[in-house]
Amino acid sequence: MRTSTTLPTVSSSSFSSFSSFRCSRRRRLSSFPPPSSSSSSSHKEQQEEEEQGKKIFFAFGFGYCAIGVANQLLKKTKKKSNNNNEILGEKEEDFEWIVVGTTRSREKAEALNLRSNGTWCEEVFTWKSDDGEPLQEECARWLKKADVILISTPPNGDLDLDPILSTKAVREILENAKKRQMFIYLSSTGVYGGHLGEWVDETTEPNPDSIVAQRRLNAEKAWTEWIVNGNKRNNVKSSLRIFRLGGIYGPGRSALDIASKRERERQFQEKTRRKEVEAQSEDNSNTYSIRNSDNANTRSLTPTQISRRKKMYTSRIHVADVANALVRCIEKEVSDEEEDTVCIDDDNRVAIYNVVDDYPSSRDEAVDFAATLLSSEINNEGNEKSGEKDILLPDKSEKRVKNVKLKRAFASSSSSSSSLLFPSYKEGLTAIYDGNQIPFD
Repeated sequence: MRTSTTLPTVSSSSFSSFSSFRCSRRRRLSSFPPPSSSSSSSHKEQQEEEEQGKKIFFAFGFGYCAIGVANQLLKKTKKKSNNNNEILGEKEEDFEWIVVGTTRSREKAEALNLRSNGTWCEEVFTWKSDDGEPLQEECARWLKKADVILISTPPNGDLDLDPILSTKAVREILENAKKRQMFIYLSSTGVYGGHLGEWVDETTEPNPDSIVAQRRLNAEKAWTEWIVNGNKRNNVKSSLRIFRLGGIYGPGRSALDIASKRERERQFQEKTRRKEVEAQSEDNSNTYSIRNSDNANTRSLTPTQISRRKKMYTSRIHVADVANALVRCIEKEVSDEEEDTVCIDDDNRVAIYNVVDDYPSSRDEAVDFAATLLSSEINNEGNEKSGEKDILLPDKSEKRVKNVKLKRAFASSSSSSSSLLFPSYKEGLTAIYDGNQIPFD
């Protein structure tokens, strides 16, 4: 691989050599003694003045996708701030954004705040929904003021509930916001279940065939019901956009990493086999016992891994295209909101989009292409690459997912017929191999 392609994973230990660092504005203020009532009032006014005219993006679950979205929003903010001389008659569509998020790990929150230093986000807070703990006061303040709220947290496994809606203190904050808010829920194409390899779209009736997929569908329904009832109760026009994502890949999380790992394992197994042969030769033995050659290059796979490798079709999406789709959706609705042209009624207050690329394919097909990029000779399940593969028919649990609605809804005027940056794994993996870090650049 030509350059390092891994999105930096941050932990507190990674920064132990730093004796001090500059935190975001509010974290810096928290290190000072409590201000007097007059200075507190002055600070509050200054804070509100700085937030004036800016949009607030709040992410429950500040992980891989959320960081990508936040980075793209803040790049637009930076672009606008650096372009003060607006051309006469040209409409400025970019808004300035303040980004706030939550994560379950205190260590991760501290590391993200350190690494961000006000560039990725204003602040990341620690919050564990399954502990029943309320949000920190400052975090709750941001949530109540948020214009866009991203939910990328999975349902609680033990409780089988959405972590946000099942936490009374958080739900009450949202119900008392008394403002129009846009909610984005990240779901999964797994809710469709299997269709014998046939195509499915947003009109296909969900039929989950796993507990995990059923929990996702339950969360979708819970959020839909909450939005509809909340709008009626509070007479607001909040909206819900459900994005059903395919398998997400990107820098540091792709078939390139799988191919590289398989090659390392193959080399290790080959080295071990040679040592066994040499050891038997030294004993002057005419025969020796080594592992069966078919097993020598075969990893110990879990049932889930075996099932994945047998599938003919996997719907996937580059994390940059996830970020782009969400940002375009946000900009479109926020722009309509500013012009008061948004029309959210019973039919369109909730919308569902499949977020996948144009080319569903097998997992091994993508890994083989990655191996080609890496110039590695990786055997496929212990067989020589020159050998013939078994002819397989689509399993009943398989499907191919259409993305027509997504591309029509959020196509960029400057893009080609395909609004995806990476229409298939080939473009996506090639970009990662070449060191393209989008959307984390």
